[in-house]
This record gives sequence, structure tokens and C-alpha cells, in this order.
Amino acid sequence: MTLRPASLLRPSSSSLVRSDPQQEDVIGARPARTDIADHVAGRVEFAHDLRGRSAPHPSAAGVHDGQVYARTMVVVPKPKPIIWMRAEKSTRGPAPQHSREQIAEVAIEIADAEGIEAASVRNIAKRLGTAAMTLYRYLPTKEDLYAVMIDQATGFEQQEPTGDVRADLTTLARRRRQIFLRHPWLAPLLSTRPVMGPNFLRGMERDLALLAGCDLDMEETLAVLDLIHSWVSGIVQAELTERAVAQRSGVDRDAWRRHMQPYLMSMLETGDFPYLSRMIRASEIGDGDERFQNGLTTILDGIEARFLANTENDGPRPAE
Repeated sequence: MTLRPASLLRPSSSSLVRSDPQQEDVIGARPARTDIADHVAGRVEFAHDLRGRSAPHPSAAGVHDGQVYARTMVVVPKPKPIIWMRAEKSTRGPAPQHSREQIAEVAIEIADAEGIEAASVRNIAKRLGTAAMTLYRYLPTKEDLYAVMIDQATGFEQQEPTGDVRADLTTLARRRRQIFLRHPWLAPLLSTRPVMGPNFLRGMERDLALLAGCDLDMEETLAVLDLIHSWVSGIVQAELTERAVAQRSGVDRDAWRRHMQPYLMSMLETGDFPYLSRMIRASEIGDGDERFQNGLTTILDGIEARFLANTENDGPRPAE
């Protein structure tokens, strides 16, 4: 946010920034109308000098060390309810011809084929055979569009606890990976914005139930789920990036290794990299499926050793 010198504050009736009336005789600022107070959620107070530089403290209006500081009030607009708390059908205007789910489905198809940036209102409207402006009646902002896209692409698949926690967590991780691979834009987008739509809530309830019989407290339960969710997201994004680079360059992993091998071998022959030499000579880097399974096995071994080794699994227990 840019703070303007108080002498330049000449807010109109619709302005969201108003000066402190008590400072008007010092800085010559004219107070804005106050009827906007009915439409705001809160105010943040700042003090600044006539060049817009912040004062040492928000309440430091007045004269300090020969410098005049003014106090302004930034009015924060009241946020709208999240998209799932807003009525889908407006009580005014013509009857809607589409649903949020239909719009999200088209947006997902475009994003899957061309990338998330291609899922614009214009392209979605063209695919639906309607005017772009009409879609704003359903999803007024890009954040609203992304929210329903994420929740719909994530979907919900029922999974009952089997009593074998390791097997259940393996199923959870593999399902999450397949969702991210089907929708390459989903993991990067989800990592930037927490979306708690209906499918997310149902999925989280399902995942919590998988660990309900393990005698873990909620902090430990969340630590296990967060580890799996975060790791799957990260390894899938790395896999998708590798695919995209190979597609753009025409050089896949095997071709890259063959190209790099003469250089690597010349460096290893110096004897300066004994551990790296052991790794390169002994390791075989598998495909995406194999790397995923190897990594998941390591993570589940750690979870089992840390949380589940001494746990008697008597089946799921109800939430307290």
C-alpha cells in the first residue's frame, strides 16, 4: 500500500481513506464522508509525514523532531462470504443457464489441455457458447473460479479403514498422486491457496478416519497426513516439471544422463567425490512410478517407526 502525504488527501464521497479530522488544522486535509463505515469490516491506522514516509508509531501524529506527521485511516472492505456460502441462483435477473459445476468442468478441461492460464473467462465462455460477462454472475472473481476448479478437480472418493494403516495410507497417497497427474495445474495452484470446499472437507474427514484407530492425538494425526499430502504434492510437481522440460527440449532423462556422463566420469576420476562416485555407480534411477513407490516406502517406514510401532489397532474410534 502506498501512503500519500496528508496534504494531498482530498477523498471523494466514495474514498476508502479518510484523514483524522483533528489533524485538519495542521495539515489542511479535508475529511471524507463517514457513511462508508456501514460497509467496512475494520480500519488500520497509519501515521506518516508529508512525503508519505511512515512515522515511528501509528499514533505518532503531530510534530516530532521538527517533522509534521499526519494520521490517516485505511478502511478495509468487508470480505464477501466464500463462494459456497453464496446463493448460486440470483433472485434478480434471468434464470441461470449454467451451474458453477458446469463452468468449473469446462475450465478444468481447458486447464488440463492448455494450462491454467488458458482457463480464462473468455475461453470458458467461448466453449460454453455464451458471453463472457454472463459468467461473472456465477463466479464473480478469478479466486472464485479457481476455488470451484480446485474442489471439483480434487473430487471425493470414499475409502473405509481396513485395519491395515500402512495399506490405507498407501492408497491415500497413490490416489492423491493420480489426481495431480490428471490435472497438472492442480498441485501448484493448491499450494498457493488453501481451499476448503465441500470435497476437501469430505476428503479430510475420510483421511482423519483412516488414523482414528491408531491411538494418536490430533497433533500427531495431522503431522502424518500433512507429511503425506505435502510429499505427494512435491514429488508430483517435480515429475511434471521433468516431463514438461523433456517435452519442450526433446531431451528425456536417459538422453540427459548419456549427455552428462563423460563430464561426470571425468570429475569422479579425480578422486575428490568418493561418496558421489558410489552413488552414481551403484544407483539406478527408475521411472516416476518406481521413484514414487520408493519414496513412499521410506516415508511410511518412518511413520510406522515413529507413531505406529507400539500401537494396538482396534479399528476406528469415534471422534471425541
